[in-house]
Amino acid sequence: MDPNQGCPYDALKVFCNFTAGGTTCIDPLKSQIKFMWEPENQESRRPLQWFSQQRGGKKFEYAGVDVVQLRFLRLHSHTSFQHMTVSCAANHSSAATSMTNSINRTIHFLGDSGKEIDPHLITVSRKGCEVEVVVRVRGSTELHRGDMELLPVRDLGVEMRGLSPLSPDTTMVLGPLCFL
Repeated sequence: MDPNQGCPYDALKVFCNFTAGGTTCIDPLKSQIKFMWEPENQESRRPLQWFSQQRGGKKFEYAGVDVVQLRFLRLHSHTSFQHMTVSCAANHSSAATSMTNSINRTIHFLGDSGKEIDPHLITVSRKGCEVEVVVRVRGSTELHRGDMELLPVRDLGVEMRGLSPLSPDTTMVLGPLCFL
């Protein structure tokens, strides 16, 4: 698909789901991400640790997405959304309980614009040690004009203060970025 209708060399590979109302989705380059959180040391006192700042971590990337094509997709869409699942090893129940009981305070998402995604745009559902997260933004209205710039999700941060140490087996499955 070539949203800017220019040269075919900058076209995107997308999945169009017509049974879901005509969504156009772009897959992340890496959908399953394992986290190895560094223990909070006394010198840093960083209350929030971003995945991209961890050893070997980087911001989440999407197949073939450039700034121009993304701008045209946003312009021609009224909604965009992205699903994520955060889970940890079942044998780390204290970390799981802590994470699922306070997910709205402990997990943060960084949007494409470089701004943190506001919690009112995030829907959370829990099932044991698994947490389903959906970020949904709207465009084309005065109230939501800047929200479309938040997706795709580029980074995940975890507040470390007051949280039991997360299992090194914490995994996030990053779903496709979809436009409607």
